[in-house]
Amino acid sequence: MRSNVERAEDLGGLLGVAADVLRRRGQLLAGALHAPGMLEALVAAEVARPEAEPVLRQHYCVTMPEMLRRQLQGDGVERNLFGARLSLSRMPRLRAALEAAFSRVADAGLSCAECLGAPSPAALVEGRTFGEVYAGCHFGSSMPMLYASPADLAEMAARDPLAWIETRYVGPLLHELSHFHAVEPPAPANLHEALAAWIGSEAWPAQVWPEAGALDAIPGAAHFAAVGGWIARTVGPRAALRIQAGALDLRDALGRPCAEALRLYGFLPFLETGAPHLLSDAFRPGRWWKLIDLWREATVARDFHDRLVAPLLAGGAARKQAWDEALDALAWRELPAWRDPPNAIDRDLAARADRALRVRTMRRGQGFVAARADPPGPMVLDREACELQAPWNTPDAFGAPPVFPWPPSLAAQGAD
Repeated sequence: MRSNVERAEDLGGLLGVAADVLRRRGQLLAGALHAPGMLEALVAAEVARPEAEPVLRQHYCVTMPEMLRRQLQGDGVERNLFGARLSLSRMPRLRAALEAAFSRVADAGLSCAECLGAPSPAALVEGRTFGEVYAGCHFGSSMPMLYASPADLAEMAARDPLAWIETRYVGPLLHELSHFHAVEPPAPANLHEALAAWIGSEAWPAQVWPEAGALDAIPGAAHFAAVGGWIARTVGPRAALRIQAGALDLRDALGRPCAEALRLYGFLPFLETGAPHLLSDAFRPGRWWKLIDLWREATVARDFHDRLVAPLLAGGAARKQAWDEALDALAWRELPAWRDPPNAIDRDLAARADRALRVRTMRRGQGFVAARADPPGPMVLDREACELQAPWNTPDAFGAPPVFPWPPSLAAQGAD
């Protein structure tokens, strides 16, 4: 048996960790060094892997904010873009996207002013600069705007700024707005991104299904959106938006054991690699589907917790490969989603899978552009694996593989 002294030492260590977490969180918030969406990941990373703190601090608290500062305060093409004053009467794509986003937030019983920064699309953007609108987004005080690096902007030099924003930045801006303004966003950050991708692409499908003549589809967004859509399937679309807004705790929506496992899984790649990004493994959404669904099956959930979650919580070695292998080995036939009657979100996820495999990201100068592209042959549905496969020979330029998860309820019924 453990002595009282040993127990006291354990408690003292735990309290010390808690103090470190609160101290570092307070520093990041007080210095406005990063948005809440990354706070948990950064603080946990620094506490769990102290040797990575200088790299993380440099990347997230110095390099990224400096890139943002150059965007918002730069000269030349940056000033032309971020200094452009927006006018919805001249920007029909932006107007349509914002109207759809505001409508969905209101339908979920949420405050548009609190979630999106204004009570209406006009109040958000009319007469304001593009830089002012982006700076008001969740990551607008700490991270640079997507696809607005100097290399990305080289193509804009001779174009009208508002026309270029209509062509290139409606999708990215809707994604940034879809992070909302929650003080306590869902964790891990993977799920915050996944919900932003799903919410944004629900309001503006061109974010993942490129429109002719436009360049605002976001490479890789379809894979994140598939996870966000699965959350919406599990808890309902309105609840998914409420999770993103911080009005519904993920532990209450999915259950504490599921939320606990999701946080661990999202953090495992960093524990192994120490990489400064904390959103890796975006191209296997089917694993996240299983990790959410398995907690609905008591026997499977107990086995998964005992083999993988409990040892990690007890301080055991972290091996993401073991989690990946366990999730891959789980047959969908063993999980509740296989037995569920298909619903509207299942059919939406199936349509998204088909479209995702008809989009390829290509290099364009120093950046990336996603465009529609028909596969070089028929797609094949693996019903047992619940995966749709396209006969592309390789992943695309962004690394997206030619396979996408398919709703188990539809696979079980033999429905295409």
